[in-house]
Amino acid sequence: MRGLVDMLRADFRLSGRPAWSYGLLCMLVVCLPLLLGVLLGRLAEGASVALGGYLTLFGDAPGQLYGDRVRGLLTTTTTVTLGSGLGALIHPHPWPIAAVVVGLVAAAGIYWRALGIPAILSVTLAYFAPSTMGVLLHMGASACGGLLAVLTVMTIWPLRRRRPLRRTVEEAGMALADLLAGGGRAPLADESWESLRHRAATALKDLEAALSLYRVAGEDDGASERLPATLTRIFQQTIALRVLRAAAVEAQAGTEWTRELDEAIGALARALREAALLGGSAEMPGALAAVGRFADSVEEIRRTARAGDTPLPAAALLGQVTRCVDRIAMAVRSVEQQAAESVEVGPRLPKFVRSRKPVITTGYHPIRVGLAVTAAMVLMLVIHEHYAKWFVVTVAVSLRPTYRDTVDRVRLRVLGTAVGAVAGAVVLAVAPGHLYLTLFVSVCAALGFALRGCSYGYWMMLATPLSLMLADFALSLDWGAAAARVVLTIAGGVLALLFARLLWSRGHRATLAAAVAEMLDRHAALVRSLIDQDPKEVNARISSASDATGRLADSLDKLDKEPGGGAPRRLRDAVTVAGRLRDNALALFAIPPPGNEFDPTVTVLDLVADRLEKAAEGVRTDRPGTPPDDLDRALDELGAYVDELAARRLDELAEGAGDRMTGLRRSIRHAAAARPALRGLGAEAVRLAALTAPRTC
Repeated sequence: MRGLVDMLRADFRLSGRPAWSYGLLCMLVVCLPLLLGVLLGRLAEGASVALGGYLTLFGDAPGQLYGDRVRGLLTTTTTVTLGSGLGALIHPHPWPIAAVVVGLVAAAGIYWRALGIPAILSVTLAYFAPSTMGVLLHMGASACGGLLAVLTVMTIWPLRRRRPLRRTVEEAGMALADLLAGGGRAPLADESWESLRHRAATALKDLEAALSLYRVAGEDDGASERLPATLTRIFQQTIALRVLRAAAVEAQAGTEWTRELDEAIGALARALREAALLGGSAEMPGALAAVGRFADSVEEIRRTARAGDTPLPAAALLGQVTRCVDRIAMAVRSVEQQAAESVEVGPRLPKFVRSRKPVITTGYHPIRVGLAVTAAMVLMLVIHEHYAKWFVVTVAVSLRPTYRDTVDRVRLRVLGTAVGAVAGAVVLAVAPGHLYLTLFVSVCAALGFALRGCSYGYWMMLATPLSLMLADFALSLDWGAAAARVVLTIAGGVLALLFARLLWSRGHRATLAAAVAEMLDRHAALVRSLIDQDPKEVNARISSASDATGRLADSLDKLDKEPGGGAPRRLRDAVTVAGRLRDNALALFAIPPPGNEFDPTVTVLDLVADRLEKAAEGVRTDRPGTPPDDLDRALDELGAYVDELAARRLDELAEGAGDRMTGLRRSIRHAAAARPALRGLGAEAVRLAALTAPRTC
């Protein structure tokens, strides 16, 4: 019992602030046609317009930028209009035709996301409750409702045109400030670090997408690229700083410098937050002063190293830490200037960017939904009961890509239908009449859409009576109808669970091998790109490796939600290890190139890439184990090489070459800082190969 209470409490927990203004706008779209229909005696027409507006808003995404959002609303308006016409057209035909058509629409709506659930709902509702206005008039009414939704959203655009971009900049700045504060200071646990890094990477991608939809003042095309590039530099240098700081602590460089470093990083994080939120920062002068104090502390350690009191490699490593902090400080100062640049969004329509290819859903889920909806139609069309549409609708909206998500959706929909149907019956029993019903719909629309983004439980509880009232606005709702709707919703949920269980793709685990091999190959390509250190190539490889790891993590998440399934723990650990490998790659990328002397870095990188490629081949061929290589020997040679450089550099210092940038000084600066990153790359590559061996897949 306690578990059920905890589950329901989690379902109805608010994850953010309700969007009350958005709820009021949606209430206007839905209820204005209803009110006009009641006052003018045109209930059917008013309900059709209101239902068209509701279904269009059902597919709305308030968090999107206005260009994408308006394009999505126009697309939804078109699909809802065509869906309502298709549902009315197939109504007179034999029921097998209707079952097949609605099933195909359901499969298409899941496969092609531009159609989505609103198209499925419009076809189903129009078939079971055909309008008396005729097909063309009914389609026109649905289109009017959708266009009303579009115009309502566009009405606030001149006043809030900068808000989506401003919010995206703020989110990116806050995410990077949290990453900087968490990763640049005291070490975090891998799980906490992964969460911060994922949030920051996602925020950077969102910012790039947002800036592509705006034009910067002065028509400066490069201005829209400067801010993401600067924030990306902070992202990469912060990751490198985390690796190099840990290496410096282990290199016996003392601990006095850590206090100054923590103060500098904390001040930079605060300055970055202020720059993102306010477009300027009063913390910046203090942050630069803290960076200067840290640099002075490191310089003192380097002087002791020249005197032989501190290991020279440790001092060189701290010098690289100082370089990372300096680059972060300069980037934060640039963010302060760039965030203050005006973004010009004139009175013209928002900029539209055409998608290169349609967004589709792969796998068996579209087929599963199509078959389930077809079966639901067959079961209900034999009866042809008017309220049977709730059975079909429940199946369509409850069947999710994973079994566990389907269970959660069915539970909330049944609960929402029960509460909503009873509430609607009570309202009409206490105060019958369409004006009171319009008032009830208004309350549900305002609360439901306001809470939609922060609680699916409340949204379902309020959206259910809303859709019930709109679909049957011209009909009376008595206790018998309320009971029938609840029973049909429960039956539809049972059918959805049955199809989710019986038609589940049992071969999903087999696809993990391909995802694992792809992840290993992408990380091998990343390691090889570090040899030439071409910035564009390295950044592209980092993004590619991160995307491949994300796809593997998504597959593991789906496997966890299969009936009786469970993702292998070792593959979960492999995702974490892959993240650490990319961290070490970024740390190595942040280090200046070596001098003209021979450097074993290239040998180590080739061996690490070879190890990953062999592991990927073993996964593809299902042959466990990797042939021995010389990676350990190469890493030992790198350590001996650093020690040799340190001894030669001390001799050079004794000869009075302390202030000159000699080739030997450049070499030890690179090798001492690169050694921990290369050791990390080698260690994580070995772990990754062991965790992804064929027996774990």
